[in-house]
Amino acid sequence: QTPGFSRLCPSTALGRKMQQATRHARRRRLVVAAALLSRCCGGAWLGGTSIVAPGSTTFLSKFCFTFKPEGDNKAGMVDFTVVASASALRLHKARMVLFDDEDDSYTGPSSSWSAYSCEDRVQNHSKRYVDLDWTQVARPEGQQIIFRIVQKVRPRWWYVALLDCSDRPRLSDVPISWQAHLWNPGYGIFSEFSTDRRFMLHLFVPLALAYSTLVLAQFAANKAVAARAGDDSASGKAAHPFAQILSVGLVLGLAETLLYALHGTIYIFNGVGMPLLAVIAQLLAMVSSFVLASLLLLVSEGKCVSYIMVAGDARRMIRMLGPFLVSCCCLELWGEYSLRLNYTTDYVYTTPFGWALILVDLYLLGVYARNTRSTYIMEKECDEGKFYRTWGVVFGVWFLALPITAILAQAILAPYVWWIVSHSVKKGLTVIAYGALVVGLWPGNTRTYFKLDMVEAVRYRLTPSSVWRAPPTPSKRKPVSSMFPVPMTLPGLLGSKPPARVAEDRDAKPRTDTLEAEA
Repeated sequence: QTPGFSRLCPSTALGRKMQQATRHARRRRLVVAAALLSRCCGGAWLGGTSIVAPGSTTFLSKFCFTFKPEGDNKAGMVDFTVVASASALRLHKARMVLFDDEDDSYTGPSSSWSAYSCEDRVQNHSKRYVDLDWTQVARPEGQQIIFRIVQKVRPRWWYVALLDCSDRPRLSDVPISWQAHLWNPGYGIFSEFSTDRRFMLHLFVPLALAYSTLVLAQFAANKAVAARAGDDSASGKAAHPFAQILSVGLVLGLAETLLYALHGTIYIFNGVGMPLLAVIAQLLAMVSSFVLASLLLLVSEGKCVSYIMVAGDARRMIRMLGPFLVSCCCLELWGEYSLRLNYTTDYVYTTPFGWALILVDLYLLGVYARNTRSTYIMEKECDEGKFYRTWGVVFGVWFLALPITAILAQAILAPYVWWIVSHSVKKGLTVIAYGALVVGLWPGNTRTYFKLDMVEAVRYRLTPSSVWRAPPTPSKRKPVSSMFPVPMTLPGLLGSKPPARVAEDRDAKPRTDTLEAEA
């Protein structure tokens, strides 16, 4: 009803106010859409609509250019095209300005920066600037502005901003459309990439190959165990909740790396890639990390090592980690695509959103350490105690990957390597942790501490997950009938079991109890 009324009564004061409110709402939607587009594309080709207000400074994009120590020192290129209404922009004194991350230019939002006047920012802190010519901006093709980036010391972040130094505060806001192309000519086929993302494919292609190997190995292991001699325990091992969760985590990790690799490959040719693929891959990465966290937390409780794991354990872990997963996905996406990233050198893990994600990792590390300590106290007299003393500590390092890289980013590393270092450490350790679990669950592995099927559970007197008690010492464990065909040298992920248990089992007298009676 409201839009219709404003069209029917344009001459009334109420109608004019409604028309103005509608225009402002439409402008705000265009600005938000442009901001999201610029963050999703995240690099060479950008575009959108922004609002020019009197006395405003609007940052449009940032890009990390490489350096060229010899010759003419021309390391990068910026090609901007601006289109706007001439009648609206005629009275505005607008400029397209470049800043970099040097101390004398722009180092981020601060009280001192806010105190600078518009002319001071342009004359004393900008590296390049061009006045917008309304006669050119009003043309259908707009005004084209080309900047050549010259630097010879190190890579730097450069910011493209639109400044309006008009001294008439009553001027109305003006929407402008813009398109930008930023690139590093010295990178050859990777020229469309910002310096911080240059090695994106170098990271995700090997990760995709590693995940492919682990997925094939896990599926082959499940198939081999299920096809083993026709006892029920073998097929149960392949369908065990722990093995199922591990398979899901590996598939998610593979899908994530393949989508990132595909996005990066397309990015080479069009400077935009497929932003939707990047968002989906980011969500898959979060889910895969939480799957691994749930597996490690189950191991810290002794599941599949000292105690039988049942389906209820998996459901309990989902209920515990589900809220963390949803919250972390929202935080990471919001931090990654926040407009604040357009004019700082921050990336997601150096923002308040990122620190919240790091606190979640530290909380999970605390839960893991507490569970591992409790389980070790109950199992330290048994053979499994060695597992919690060694591999329990090693697996805990995975929870420290993100906090350590974030601290390094703030204290030591240059801003243009934060992204690649943090992703390399985090995703590299994730692959290693998944690989250790695949090796530990490999059929026929006689040096693993993991026990999944009921034969092994009965053999070593494991208790269900609902019964938490100190297991009997090795000397008190009752022998189990030799009718159960299990390897006599089973258990120790990367260390063999002491021979005491093997000798004990070898000397055990045959028994006629059934599997159900023994359980």
